[in-house]
Amino acid sequence: MAVQEEVQDGHLEYYKRHNISPVRYHAESIEQHFSRRDSLYRSIGLPPFSFRGARVLEIAPGSGQNSLYVASQLPETYVLVEPNPTGRRDIELTYRIHEAPHTKPEIRAERFQDFKSEQLFDIVFCENWLGSLPSELTLIEKLAAHVAPGGVLVLTVVPHSGFFANVMRRLIALRLVDPNDDFDRKTKTLRRAFGPHLQTLPGMTRSHEDWIHDCMLNPHYFNVALPLETALKAIGTEFEALATFPRFATDWRWFKGLVGKHRAFNEHLLAASRRNIHNFIDHRCVFPERNVSENHKLENGFRDLHRSARRWQEAFYQSDNDALSELNDHVAASLSLIAAELENVADNFNDPVREVLQLWTKKSLDVASVAQMKHFKALFGRETIYLSATRRL
Repeated sequence: MAVQEEVQDGHLEYYKRHNISPVRYHAESIEQHFSRRDSLYRSIGLPPFSFRGARVLEIAPGSGQNSLYVASQLPETYVLVEPNPTGRRDIELTYRIHEAPHTKPEIRAERFQDFKSEQLFDIVFCENWLGSLPSELTLIEKLAAHVAPGGVLVLTVVPHSGFFANVMRRLIALRLVDPNDDFDRKTKTLRRAFGPHLQTLPGMTRSHEDWIHDCMLNPHYFNVALPLETALKAIGTEFEALATFPRFATDWRWFKGLVGKHRAFNEHLLAASRRNIHNFIDHRCVFPERNVSENHKLENGFRDLHRSARRWQEAFYQSDNDALSELNDHVAASLSLIAAELENVADNFNDPVREVLQLWTKKSLDVASVAQMKHFKALFGRETIYLSATRRL
């Protein structure tokens, strides 16, 4: 199939075409896996008792490994909506070998676009699937509509600054591989290039191959960007932010004043995110909050870079060399702006950006130059932010 035809399909068709479900979890033990999930859920306001006897809906559960923890907390009902046949096979295998007491989930082999339910759910999950395309924002609205009053919606948001490092890796990947190579050959090339990058990540729980398939070879990867403001608008004013992980918002207000319009949980969280744009860039670093106006230019730089990256990919697939030449300059200009702004955050904080700018402006790229990057190699952002929100009673 021609690359351009594949781009016109969605995530699901990409996964089905290559018979993949690239989200499999590798853990030393089920106890360790459950401990990680428990740590995450309690951090967003969902301790174990939240699930007991609850009605739970999860969209796009992938391999189903994460759902095991929820099922083991014995919800009343647990519905998994997974249209990918490879994902469903993984789910069935996951539960077949899980012997501890759990609620058997109902697996719905359909797209969420086609999903219907007469009941509302106490908890609705959707991790690492929906972005900010208009069609996907409609699906976020549909997710919210399935939450019962007083219930909780859990989404993942992807800030542009946190997405930055992998946006650049995806652009570099497009330049590294021959579009005419088969899927396996592309995978091997990118493993050699980005394997040393991934080895810097502590606690990585999926294989390098799955990461490459899901991020570097997935033509829809750029679409997963979902700024917090966009997500909050999509779920609507019926929902109030409960928590995020990582936690970047403190709240020193007096609880007795949190009534009526002064509750303002969404506004409070959004303001905190804007003061922390720079803290999403590198998972290794935490800096003091900055003034929103100081971070505004920085956020615009990351947003413009993401926009140029999407346009660059489109021009690449269309073999539009004139557009590519112009967009090369746009990407470089955004990188230069970001590097200049980061000088104001901390000494040497912009070293990875300057390095990737230098690489980007080369006429051609090779695997060795990417694999041996000194500063950018270990730069991975806080790309995935978990957001929980409650529906008003």
